[in-house]
Amino acid sequence: MPDFPRGLTLEQVFTAIPGQWEKVIVSLLLISLALLASHLWARYLARGEMSAQKRRLHLVWARNIIWCVVLLVIAAVWASTIAGFALSLAAVAGAMLIVSKELVMCVHGYLYVTVVSPYKVGDAIEFGELRGRVIDIDMFATSLAELDELGQQTGKVAEFPNGLLLTTPVKNVTPTGAFVLHHIRIPVPEARVGHLAPIEAAALQAADRCTAAWRDEAMAHFRKVSEENFIALPSGRTKVAWDFSEPGHLVLVVRVACPGTERHAVEQAVFKDTWRALSPPPASTVTPSQAE
Repeated sequence: MPDFPRGLTLEQVFTAIPGQWEKVIVSLLLISLALLASHLWARYLARGEMSAQKRRLHLVWARNIIWCVVLLVIAAVWASTIAGFALSLAAVAGAMLIVSKELVMCVHGYLYVTVVSPYKVGDAIEFGELRGRVIDIDMFATSLAELDELGQQTGKVAEFPNGLLLTTPVKNVTPTGAFVLHHIRIPVPEARVGHLAPIEAAALQAADRCTAAWRDEAMAHFRKVSEENFIALPSGRTKVAWDFSEPGHLVLVVRVACPGTERHAVEQAVFKDTWRALSPPPASTVTPSQAE
């Protein structure tokens, strides 16, 4: 049978180390410095006055940059030693490529996130059956704080391998930054079908009232994003439309511009204010004693 190149054995490693103690010490020092730098940066961010989302974003990117630099320096330190085992390493690399295809795909997925930037820490995304806000991105996986259908955190953390990004589409729910366009769906009972105009007016008034605090800022934000990215985005004004795609189910869709973290609160407020305005006032009850 043909002889195949074999990988590094423990004897070869132990034989090589005695003459490479300086490189071993340098490598350990670099790893220690990376751990210390990550810890100090985290403590520095903890004392800052920035929001938790920005703090998390700076922590993740700084940590990834620190470790990438350290790994490159360690690889450069050991380059001459690695070259001495070129054939064996080639065999090991070939075996790893075959056996650990998923690992290689995860690294490629991380490069895709870094270069293309489909999402970043703090963005709300939908990925397959997962829905959540990105809290961490490392070389192998992305971590999400899970969100339910109403956009509220469930308290669970979900992770998916970055390699899946090469085969599965991802949807960024907050692509425009601080302000997003949120669509509120309000089902209309069959008994109200003959009174669509009052429902529209009540929904518009409720939406305008809930978004008055940031309406001008949101419109300016969307104009800026449109100019910077050469995309014709909506103005951010409140808009209503009817969804009659399903027979027997009429839905009023209210589009509002709001901060990404306020979507759930705005949705609940618009829904309640709309139906409160349409509900008839409670009939006054008069007791017999009052009538006398």
